[in-house]
Amino acid sequence: MKNLVIIRGGGELGSAIACTLHRTGFRVLILEQAQPTATRRRVAFSDAMTRGEATVERLTCHKAEELDEAKRLLKHGEIVMLDDADGRYISWFKPTVVVDAITAPEPVGTNKDMAQFTIALGPGYCAGRDVDVVVETGRGHSLGRLIYEGYSFKGGAQSVEGSESDADESLAHIVFAPVAGKVEIMQSISLMVKQGDLLARITDAQEQVTEVRAHLDGVMRGALPNGVQVAAGQKIAEIHPTLEQEECFTISDKARCISGSVLEAVVTWSTAHKKKYRFF
Repeated sequence: MKNLVIIRGGGELGSAIACTLHRTGFRVLILEQAQPTATRRRVAFSDAMTRGEATVERLTCHKAEELDEAKRLLKHGEIVMLDDADGRYISWFKPTVVVDAITAPEPVGTNKDMAQFTIALGPGYCAGRDVDVVVETGRGHSLGRLIYEGYSFKGGAQSVEGSESDADESLAHIVFAPVAGKVEIMQSISLMVKQGDLLARITDAQEQVTEVRAHLDGVMRGALPNGVQVAAGQKIAEIHPTLEQEECFTISDKARCISGSVLEAVVTWSTAHKKKYRFF
């Protein structure tokens, strides 16, 4: 399909990229897993997997139940999401660009054969070998830098499982599951919480309930949806001590920087190959 970019992962970074590309005229299809693990759900399209649609900064993403529906919605200019954690539908759509925005301890198999141009965020992939470009996601001087040969500066896997925007920030802000089980979140995103407040209950396989309480004062920046099955040590929520409440509903500076870099990479590549792969 002409002008199509497929983004693997609908968390904060993938959603910020989707917003930027959609606003600049690209067709955008997001591939997400059936049970998303993004915590910054007010700025993540991944919520469309359970709700049917999700809105981020006035842009709405619609979940499609099958391929023909997805194709129809894309032709009508909608941002579309499909249940496809493994990327098995990529070859069916034949996109021009694939962006890997999945945050995982190990690469999830994105490769240069998936599209004419491939981009991956952060550590794990080698630019020039696995994908065409890697975008630096570590905060600091090189945030957003486009890497055409080798690995990102951070080098290894993300330090925090399931954290797409804060893997390099203080772990003190993050709430982890002390046990494995089904999580029930007791506080709403954007609310102020105090140290000791009940944040969540986790019910394990033996029906034992473990309470998770706030370890500091701050704004409930993000949380998993209720009913998600979590592993011990998995990130389930974020508390930010200085964040303004309204900032829970807007894309972060880091995500905007990275999405701008992805747009730069796509436009630069398209310009260099305009005779063969021109988008517009």
